[in-house]
Amino acid sequence: MTAPSPAAPSQSPSREADLARAEAEQASQEARLADQLNRAAAESETLSHRLAELRQQVSQVPAERQGDEHVRGASARLESASVHTGSTEDARERALSARSEALESRRQAAQEVQAALKTLQLLNTRAQQELAEAEAGLKRSAEEAARAQREREAAARAQQREREQREREATQSRQVTVPARQAAAVAAGNITIPEPRPLGARTSRVRMQTMIDLRSDSNFFTGFSTNISEGGVFVATVQTVPRGTTVDVDFTLPGGRPIKVTGVVRWTREVNDKTPELMPGLGVQFSNLPPEIAGTISDFVATREPLFFPD
Repeated sequence: MTAPSPAAPSQSPSREADLARAEAEQASQEARLADQLNRAAAESETLSHRLAELRQQVSQVPAERQGDEHVRGASARLESASVHTGSTEDARERALSARSEALESRRQAAQEVQAALKTLQLLNTRAQQELAEAEAGLKRSAEEAARAQREREAAARAQQREREQREREATQSRQVTVPARQAAAVAAGNITIPEPRPLGARTSRVRMQTMIDLRSDSNFFTGFSTNISEGGVFVATVQTVPRGTTVDVDFTLPGGRPIKVTGVVRWTREVNDKTPELMPGLGVQFSNLPPEIAGTISDFVATREPLFFPD
C-alpha cells in the first residue's frame, strides 16, 4: 500500500469547537425561550380565567345598575378584550420540527463519520503491518550482513593461520640440516648408504631419492628419503623422533605418484662425526597399508635394483 501524501493541517478541530459553542448557545437560547413561552402561556391562561370571571360578574349586575357609567365602561372593555392562548403554538411546533430535523441530520452525519473512522482505522492497521514487515526485513538484512562479515573475518583468520603454518613449516624445513657432503652425494646419486633393517622379516630395499614429510601429534618436519621397501622407508633427517612414535608420511614416488601412509618409527640414528658416510635419520615401518598403495610400492620396488645389506 502506498502511503498517503501529507495533507494540509485539518480545520476540523476548530470547526468542531465553533459548532459546539454555537450549539450550546442555541440550546441555551431555546431553553430560555421555552421557559419564557411557558410563563407567557400560563399568564394567558390566568388572564383568560379572569376575563371569564369578570364577564360573569357583569352579567350578574342587577338591572338597576346596568345604566351605571362604570358598569357600562367595564362591560364595553370586557366585550372588546380577548386573550390569545394559542398564538405561539405554531411557532413552537415549527421550532420543534426544525430541532428534530437537525437532530436526524446529526445522527446521519455521525453514522458517516463512524464509517469514515472504521476505514481510517483499517488503513492504519494495514500501514502498521507493512511497517512492521519492513522493519523485520531491515533487521534480517542487518543480521545477514553481520553474519557475512563474521564469516569473512573467520575466513581471513583461517587464511592467516594457514599462512603462519606454512611459514612455520618452511622455517622448519630450512632448519633441517644434512651434512653437506652427504647431501651432495645423495643429490648426485654417487653413493648408496646401507641402513639398518627395520624390525621384522628381511625385505629388499631399493634406492629412492625424494623429499619426504612426516607429521606426528606434536611435530612436523621434512627430510630426504634414500631407500624404500615394501615394509618401510628410511628418512634422512637430524630431527629427533622417539622410537614407537606413530607418524604420517607423505612422499612422491619417481614418476609423480604421491603417497600418503602411516608408519611407526622403529629405529633412529644420530649424527656421528666418526662415521660421516652414515646419514642421520630414522627408519619408519609402514602400518596398515591400503592394498592399492602397497601394490604401487611393490611395483616400484620391482622395477629397481635391490640393495643388499650384510647381516
